[in-house]
Amino acid sequence: MRMFLGALVLAFTAPAWLPAADSDSVPTDRLLPRDVALYVSVPDVSDLKAKFAQTAMGAISEDSAFEPFKGELHKALGQLSEEWQQRIGVPLKDLFDLPSGEMALAVLTPPGKKMSAVLFFDFGDSEKTVTTLLENVEKAFEEREATGDDEDVDGTKVSVWTFKGEGQQQGPNQLVYFMKDTMLVLATDLATSKDVLARWDGKHSETFADNEKYNFILEKCSAGKSDDDGLIVWYLDPMGLVRSVMTQLAATNPQLGLAIGFLEPLGVNGLKAVGGSLHLATDEFDSVSKSFLMIEPPTKGVLNVFQFPAIEQKPPRWVPANASLWVSANWDLAGAYKAIATLVDMFRGPGSTDAVLDQLAENEGGPKVHLKKDVIDAIAGRVQVVSEPGKKQGDATPQERLIVAIALKDAKKFQATLSKIAKTPGFPGTSREFKGATIYEMELPDFSGGAEPKQGGLAVGQDQLLFSNDVTVLETMLRGDQDGDTLVDSPEYKRVAEHLPAKTSISTFSRSDSQLETLWDSAKNGQLSDQLSAILPNLPQLDWSKLPEFDSIKKFLQPSGSYTVPDKKGVLFVGFGTKKKS
Repeated sequence: MRMFLGALVLAFTAPAWLPAADSDSVPTDRLLPRDVALYVSVPDVSDLKAKFAQTAMGAISEDSAFEPFKGELHKALGQLSEEWQQRIGVPLKDLFDLPSGEMALAVLTPPGKKMSAVLFFDFGDSEKTVTTLLENVEKAFEEREATGDDEDVDGTKVSVWTFKGEGQQQGPNQLVYFMKDTMLVLATDLATSKDVLARWDGKHSETFADNEKYNFILEKCSAGKSDDDGLIVWYLDPMGLVRSVMTQLAATNPQLGLAIGFLEPLGVNGLKAVGGSLHLATDEFDSVSKSFLMIEPPTKGVLNVFQFPAIEQKPPRWVPANASLWVSANWDLAGAYKAIATLVDMFRGPGSTDAVLDQLAENEGGPKVHLKKDVIDAIAGRVQVVSEPGKKQGDATPQERLIVAIALKDAKKFQATLSKIAKTPGFPGTSREFKGATIYEMELPDFSGGAEPKQGGLAVGQDQLLFSNDVTVLETMLRGDQDGDTLVDSPEYKRVAEHLPAKTSISTFSRSDSQLETLWDSAKNGQLSDQLSAILPNLPQLDWSKLPEFDSIKKFLQPSGSYTVPDKKGVLFVGFGTKKKS
């Protein structure tokens, strides 16, 4: 939902044309020192907007069926523009016109120094608007009794504003900014601004652009072209950020400094970095996002809990052709248990995990089930989640029918375990026999807004532990009714499968049309408006009934997929939206 609303805002509120970025400007990753823990960049706002116009969402926003609702948006923006102009002295339209080249945010963790942040904003030929905006902001600072001072740094005027601390001061108490060429730079301290200005010509020998982890991730997440890093690029050094925060907190609370010593035995030090990129309107995809989690081998500690070996995965024939979502993950559950037991035994003594589980299994009044021997050892590890559209009843939004299937090594043994658990006092379900299997039926809330609870169910069948929020789905699976159309044979899945590797750790298929239709209906009938008004009461009201009928945009929406594969240096995550066939 957030992605869809964000796409609407981008499509309808941004200007129709933006000047191209200055090709001679130095990329912000070359303006930063090496010690960057967080970095997010839009290298060229105008390029992002142009590419968005070539996507399915861009085509939807330009469709004539949207004209009535676009009128509603323009009216609402007009109201907001008046309020903004009174506050900051700049019309809202001028603010939308500001982005020209690169926008970037970075958090720096220099060794032995306070963590800082810096924001870059290329305003192109809108210097007059930026100057007016800064003048009004400075007046607001003065009203807050902040003190301002200017400092000359190699010929550049740097403005430093200091704010009075309130109570126990949290976060930075300064705002530092300067304008140079067509770039506005804001930082949380003067030292960071000086570091940026020292690299302004792009020739400095120590920059974030030379960070090996950052460059490795960019290479892994490229779209196949060496000069295409992405329309949005991001990078995070999680452990660098954690250490910096803990070090600063330890200055006032020395006990917190001891926690840093636990990072190594927990194994989280092996988590080196994570980052990714977003690409739009490529030769193959409507959109494609790539992320890479960089891990130092061999993994140990907590990281071994999340091991997903790559195997061949495709939808089984019980997944219906109209499924809106299919997810399949192959989790090494035995390895996860071993990793957790090792960590527990590390702190509580060898064999303590097994001893606790043995004691729980013999607890009087319990189901006499051993978590390791009866549950974990019986589960194969492959988990599948399927969602299909529910049946609409009246004006209520239909609830998706969910199926969770967990592969079993020994279905007969697990059925015996489940029977023991079901006999425990307080078990929420009631059992009944069906086609040689036992269904444990239970009432579940109807999250779609219906007054009546739904009948969900749990059962063992087809060598899997099956759960559904609609017990009739379990009955269909247990009957073996697989004569209908299946997802694996559908043309929509085949279009996604073309881009899936032969072996994956996790694979997904989704239909954006069926997933979006529920949201669309709730918006058109006013339910979404009520929810937004409760969260943002001052938001201008929109007549959501002017949205076009969903069928008019359904033709633009294509199936999407994603996959996760292991790598020698970490894990690669790829998500993509397919293009409409010519």
